[in-house]
Amino acid sequence: MKWLLNNIKIISFVWWLMQGVLLLLNEIRVWSEHNYLDRDFLIVSICLIVISFLLIVRNYKINIFCGIVLFLYSIFVLFAMGILFFMEAQRQYILFAICLCFIIPIINILLSIFLLSALRKEIKE
Repeated sequence: MKWLLNNIKIISFVWWLMQGVLLLLNEIRVWSEHNYLDRDFLIVSICLIVISFLLIVRNYKINIFCGIVLFLYSIFVLFAMGILFFMEAQRQYILFAICLCFIIPIINILLSIFLLSALRKEIKE
């Protein structure tokens, strides 16, 4: 646990960058296959990439702001994916749907909480 709190900025940077890039790649795939571009997902993916890079900046105010934004984003994603799960869950891929809709957003929330608690400890020191 101590190792996690010591390296939380790097772990958060990689985790959120990975999610932003995957969301951007998915949006590019949808655009190339269906000629449909959803600007909301495009903006969210670019914002996730930018926020992940802002996490490695050594300014505490920027890091706390990014942590709060990521926490609020995680709560919204958990709510939205929960609704999506109950509306569109297929019985064939139920384990994948549970992982996508609940486990990954819960990991996002926990990572955001760990990030904010580590930043709070850095400010106190």
